[in-house]
Amino acid sequence: MLNLFKCPIDGSKLIEKWKCERGHSFVEMEGIINFVYSDVKLNDILERVSGIYENIWAPLGLFVSSGHRYSEIMNNAGKFVSGDTVIDIGTGTGKLFDYTICNYCFGVDISSKFLRILKKKRPKVVALRADVNKLPFNDEVANGVSAMFMLHLLPSKVTALREIYRVLKPKGKFVASILTRNNTVSSILASWWKIDLHQVEYYVQLFNEIGFSNINYVRLGAWSYITCTKT
Repeated sequence: MLNLFKCPIDGSKLIEKWKCERGHSFVEMEGIINFVYSDVKLNDILERVSGIYENIWAPLGLFVSSGHRYSEIMNNAGKFVSGDTVIDIGTGTGKLFDYTICNYCFGVDISSKFLRILKKKRPKVVALRADVNKLPFNDEVANGVSAMFMLHLLPSKVTALREIYRVLKPKGKFVASILTRNNTVSSILASWWKIDLHQVEYYVQLFNEIGFSNINYVRLGAWSYITCTKT
């Protein structure tokens, strides 16, 4: 498994757990491998609701804002990205892996609080604390990547999407659910989260420019569910 990783600081290969050939060391505690090497601002709202996120916050919020069940969307996404190696970015509690078939299953999040819940609920998933803008993976290692309910929160969507494209194998699959300018509810949520809201066509154009193909989307209330593949 070590051959799948690289140092997020300088890109050099890892020569042992968890140290790169140029001497940067990373810590594994409570089953979580921490690849974050600088201060990162966490989302205060999500941190506060981490304990109820999977069973109450996400299911209730998604049903109200889309009319669809959280488990339904995660089930579809998990099946779409299933493969030998799957990376779920912004994994939270790792719910996606209830529906994903993978030999190497990586849950990536910036929140240690969420990752501790993931390890308790889904101990077989490899929990990585890492920044989506500097993923600790080598090029073209993943058969599938997911980014559910998180891309709209990022300041630099282009940087994150380029990283996702980089780690995907050719013909690898990517799925995302994104808050987009669909209706009044999406505008209210964007104002509450204090984020810029874009049309789904904005994201389709970004995906195209980065190199994704077979881009398809469906609007689900305030959200857009997008699937695509790496060319």
